[in-house]
Amino acid sequence: MAAFSVGEDVRVAMPKGVNKRGVVGISVLYSTWPEARFDGALGTIVELNPSGTYGIPLYLVDFRDHKNRTAIPWQSQWFREEWLIPGADRAPQPVATAGELVAADGMGQTTTRESS
Repeated sequence: MAAFSVGEDVRVAMPKGVNKRGVVGISVLYSTWPEARFDGALGTIVELNPSGTYGIPLYLVDFRDHKNRTAIPWQSQWFREEWLIPGADRAPQPVATAGELVAADGMGQTTTRESS
């Protein structure tokens, strides 16, 4: 059963991962896909294809009437269901405090506690 219906606002959320440098971003498996350019963009579902490519439901998302901070390369794009989240979810996401997605602490102080 489809999680979204035509007319709903959704946000594109591509799978996240850590690259070789330890920076969190779009998973390297998906970073070259055209859909990766829309990560974080807000749009409206205008069409649903329940038996899309390989039987995966696809949603046509239109970005024309939304102000997005990301640069949208074209006006609409087909997306898989797992790449979409509800657009009304504007609650701030909690900041990671433990685990592999936390930013490195670095050298907060020198070992000699003197100016270098």
